[in-house]
Amino acid sequence: MTTAEDLEILRLQLGREPRGVARIAAHCGCGKPCVVMTEPRLPDGTPFPTVYYLTCPKAASARSEEHTSEL
Repeated sequence: MTTAEDLEILRLQLGREPRGVARIAAHCGCGKPCVVMTEPRLPDGTPFPTVYYLTCPKAASARSEEHTSEL
């Protein structure tokens, strides 16, 4: 179940209102959402092909650095 607190944390993590949230797929060790599962379409009907979205800034940054070092 996605709580109002989860959505507020997502808003702060993303810097915008979260859209198309189906559920929180994973929480980090501190209990904050870190992965969101999204609906296949946004509320306005726009397709949203990303099913799982990494929202934790530290995890996203670490993954980005890891991917860059592989190139």
